[in-house]
Amino acid sequence: MENVRPSRLPGALLIAGTCLVGICGLPAAVVFVLLGLLGGLRFNYPLLMGTTALLAYPAAVWLWLRARRPGSTGRAWLLAALGLLLVAGTSALPVWILGSATADEWRETQPGGRGYVAPTGTR
Repeated sequence: MENVRPSRLPGALLIAGTCLVGICGLPAAVVFVLLGLLGGLRFNYPLLMGTTALLAYPAAVWLWLRARRPGSTGRAWLLAALGLLLVAGTSALPVWILGSATADEWRETQPGGRGYVAPTGTR
């Protein structure tokens, strides 16, 4: 009987997806942790959102290590899917809130926005 080696593709997809989501997710999580620490509340949601997102990335790396040497290909796909759901699920809200706030601030400086200063002079 041959020793069939499980596919390494699930682990590769997991680490690639984690890195792509982490480009926006990690800075947003750090911003939310800092906002939570600078706030004077005992329990606040920014700290909770940022901390869970920051904890998801080491968990995804651990799942990646487990997906690299699984007992079967099905288990590798399961670990990869779990890792991607963990990272994307915990990073989605901080990235969406920070992106929306940044876009809203940018729109205020555009023509018609509240902070728009019309150019002076005639043509």
